[in-house]
Amino acid sequence: ESKSPIRQALNYYTRQLVFNTETYVLNANAETKKQMIRNDALPDIQSVIVSDLDLRDLVRNQILDAYDDVRAELQYQLKNSNSNNGTADNIEEFDATELRELLLRAQKECNEWFGFIEER
Repeated sequence: ESKSPIRQALNYYTRQLVFNTETYVLNANAETKKQMIRNDALPDIQSVIVSDLDLRDLVRNQILDAYDDVRAELQYQLKNSNSNNGTADNIEEFDATELRELLLRAQKECNEWFGFIEER
């Protein structure tokens, strides 16, 4: 964890969470809720909390993977653009297309993680 400030920050936030152990909100349509109640299939509060934490961990890992991919692509592009001994032609060789796509993926993953935070 100490090697990744991103992991450290996301884990710190997650450790500070306090869950209501009395109630939860079931995000399902009315028909599904009725069926779950009739079948006595509502999840217990512990399962809901564990599921929430697992989802946060999954998205955190996706952020870290995206960040690693961005870093690797940037290093690759920099290495390739420096292979012509610093000539002016190198600027055209740097292809940021893949880097841009990876950054957008990282942003999407971050937006998903931050979407878990309730506005107050």
